[in-house]
Amino acid sequence: MAVFILGAGFTKAVFPDAPLNRDLLQTLASLSDASAAYRLIERYETGDIEVALTHLDMDIISKSMTSEERQVLEGIRRGVENELAAFFTQFPITEVVATRSPWIEEFCTNVISEGDVIISLNYDCAIEGLLDWFGKWTPNGGYTAILENPLVDDLLPSPVTILKIHGSANFVSVPDRKNPDSRFVGFQINSSFFPQSGQHKFFGFGAGKGKPYVIAPSYVKIPCVQMTYLMLEALKAAESCPQLVVIGCSLRPEDWFLTLLHTRVLRTPEYQSRRVILADRQAESLKQRLETYWGVNVEQQIVAVEGRLEDNLDQISAAIADGDTTPTN
Repeated sequence: MAVFILGAGFTKAVFPDAPLNRDLLQTLASLSDASAAYRLIERYETGDIEVALTHLDMDIISKSMTSEERQVLEGIRRGVENELAAFFTQFPITEVVATRSPWIEEFCTNVISEGDVIISLNYDCAIEGLLDWFGKWTPNGGYTAILENPLVDDLLPSPVTILKIHGSANFVSVPDRKNPDSRFVGFQINSSFFPQSGQHKFFGFGAGKGKPYVIAPSYVKIPCVQMTYLMLEALKAAESCPQLVVIGCSLRPEDWFLTLLHTRVLRTPEYQSRRVILADRQAESLKQRLETYWGVNVEQQIVAVEGRLEDNLDQISAAIADGDTTPTN
């Protein structure tokens, strides 16, 4: 079993026009000068969505804010979350997308294996849509049993698990039936998200009372209880996995949970047999940063595969196989 972390670089490889994080806020703001994203840039004079949202969160809790000012800022935050969810529904997986580049099929069928766990930091549904197309994932348990949808029972159990710890464009938050002050997260099913499993299905979840559920990319991330459960599942997977494969993600040190994940993989007496595989255009510099973080010799445990994902699948597969300690019959 391998554990994967997928960042925006993966979506960029599948959809070349998709923005990376550094361009995301400007992209949202360019859609309308009445957008919450536009107002966020105006207020904080930065196009870095993580920095701008963090400033916003600090202002929201500031004692110097009046209740009216705080309500305005909270409205901007909700607006950005809604704009993020809506924007990332624009990247559906279709037959054309799934079959236009040979590397996509190779990644889904040869790099990803049954039993793998994928921690997706992305709001789009590219990875689950592609794996669904190639028969490697279904909504039946594919997001774990933590997230539910009543239309999945007639589908085969998912061979691969995807943990979307930051929410998703197809996640919906609804009031809990027993405790309306609490929220419950489920997911929508339709063919634009899942090209095979979603055929002839549409279930919006929440009977019209649902709201899109994404966790905006501030340094101050406040998850609901179900997202916290998914994070615990991610840590559990990282504890036992022989390889952590990081694709298109810079593992920014400000994101403490990602630091916990890669630390959990190597924090074991058997660390010499573990591998953290970095597949990124800046993989070598990322490797150096992680080696500095550890302060001990982990050069053999951290493997850099630098360059475009689509050009390096053989190297990634070889690195996974090199670190695979799964018993064979």
